[in-house]
Amino acid sequence: MKKISIILFTVFLNAAFVSCNPESITDNNVPQACCGDGSEVPPPPPKDEGG
Repeated sequence: MKKISIILFTVFLNAAFVSCNPESITDNNVPQACCGDGSEVPPPPPKDEGG
C-alpha cells in the first residue's frame, strides 16, 4: 500500500509540473484573418516548377 501511495504522489506531482497554464493559452489567442472581414486576401506565391 505504501508503494501505491508513493507512485500516485509522483504521478500527481509530475502532472502538476507538466500541465499547461490555461491563462497562457488565452493570452496567445490572436484573431486570424478570414473571409468577409473587409480586406482583400493576397494570392498565394507562384509554385517553383524548376526545383
